[in-house]
Amino acid sequence: MSKAEAFLASAVQIAGPLTRLQERIVAVKLHPDAVSVLQLNPTLDDWKLDRLVSWSLDNAIGRQPVQQNYPYLVDQIAAAANEAAVDGVDAGISIPANLFDTRTLTLPFMSQAELEEEAQEPEFWEEFDPELSNLAGRIVKFQILYGNENEDRTVVLLSSISAADLERYRGLMLDANLLPVFIENEVFSLVNGIYARMSAEDVFKPFSIVHLCPGNNLLVSNMRGRLVTQKINISDFDEALLMELEGVDEPGGDFWDEVAIRVSEQVKQAIAFVVETYDFPNPDKVFFVSEYKSMDNFITLVEDRLGTARVIVYDAMEDVDVVNEHAKYIDYFENPSVFTTAIGLATQGINVEGHGHDDLHRRLISMNFLEDAPRIRRNRQLGALNRILSLAIIAVLVFSGSVLGVNTIPAYLQTREASKQHSEALGMAQTQNLRRKVSEAKLLEANSVLANMRKNAVKKGHTKFLAALPSVMPIGTELQSLKISETDGVFLSGLATGNEQVNEMKRNLRTKGLVNRDPAVDLKREDDFWAFEMTMKLARPE
Repeated sequence: MSKAEAFLASAVQIAGPLTRLQERIVAVKLHPDAVSVLQLNPTLDDWKLDRLVSWSLDNAIGRQPVQQNYPYLVDQIAAAANEAAVDGVDAGISIPANLFDTRTLTLPFMSQAELEEEAQEPEFWEEFDPELSNLAGRIVKFQILYGNENEDRTVVLLSSISAADLERYRGLMLDANLLPVFIENEVFSLVNGIYARMSAEDVFKPFSIVHLCPGNNLLVSNMRGRLVTQKINISDFDEALLMELEGVDEPGGDFWDEVAIRVSEQVKQAIAFVVETYDFPNPDKVFFVSEYKSMDNFITLVEDRLGTARVIVYDAMEDVDVVNEHAKYIDYFENPSVFTTAIGLATQGINVEGHGHDDLHRRLISMNFLEDAPRIRRNRQLGALNRILSLAIIAVLVFSGSVLGVNTIPAYLQTREASKQHSEALGMAQTQNLRRKVSEAKLLEANSVLANMRKNAVKKGHTKFLAALPSVMPIGTELQSLKISETDGVFLSGLATGNEQVNEMKRNLRTKGLVNRDPAVDLKREDDFWAFEMTMKLARPE
């Protein structure tokens, strides 16, 4: 951690209450035929779903809806967020897993820092998987799942997505008047949604998830340090039948039995493939998560057809406190698992204050595909620092006002009394000598008043500069030192992300009339930042 990063982390922790809302994600969930916007307020003791709106869409949008339904979805998301009255400052969305290329790679042992340095070269990944030969135009993210120096082994989860696909979802959020700070693979939201609710004993045990969603049915298997996804090859014909299945009062007979056999066989084949290919244990229980409105009939048909594995319909709303006015949106879905990915996404955050994971809800994967995520976090830190600076300036102004009051008011009263006595003396004066003495005293008093006027003018310039300082500092700058002298002027130093931010500071000083000429600037590079020092003479206030 650089000195600048350490300084920011300390400052933001001091300003913790100012940044607390930035730990909460407003999660946007695109169902195959509905949209949901929710805001979860998780603490270490409980889960509170204090904002939720979910409604059906006029047309089924499918699993890759953004390209064909962009304006329509923008309006629906914005309306849902407005209806929910969300008050969080950040928003996130999960992107369908079939838009990603996700795989697990085994590398020689490498530390996080070493891996981040090596991964800057796109050809690095090709050494371990020849299929990763063309990553141009793709956003690539990775996370170490397991590392052991004695075994000389590092297991890395690697996922990438086309920059164009990512930008469509980012634009969707921005156009819906939400600030996107977290965009992730839907599989990761799914895993985190289940993993965060597991008991301390279960987190170390392998588990499997069957994720049923039109066009993208997946088996997700996790064993400590390993994560594998495998497509479940349900045919389009059987998917169409599954969509009609929940509307059948009593699904039974040879026809539905054949559908159940075909679907359950595809699920069993996916499980067997993962067990044999990746040396996973046979799961003793399988969590079912469905994107369909209801899944009661489906579970009835397949729960006894998966061998020894116990089928568990995951209840994402279990132990989640939902305010009464939003309960109707939960009731709209008879399927309790439908909000699993949204809950998993809502537990994420950009962690402005730099807390360790022990201070947040447990999550297995944290992989934000926004390329500007580090800049968002840094700007939030600088914003918190500017708030501290603003409060400090206000305190200085209040203190200065108090000091001026203590010193100026008695002097003013003394001056009035002296003036009164002087007027009486003039009336009583009888000789030219007395008039001369009185004139000399008056001249001395006038010189003293003039000196005080000049001194107060300098202080007024200082006050004007301090009041304007927060607006002078552009985003991407950090003030580290400030010295004001009546004789030497103003000296300030700090850090900036680039030379342009320093030039913008100079322009702001001139525009606000704080200086008559450009300040003297000393600029030098420090790691990823520019350290600057400015010396200036303040303009005399009018």
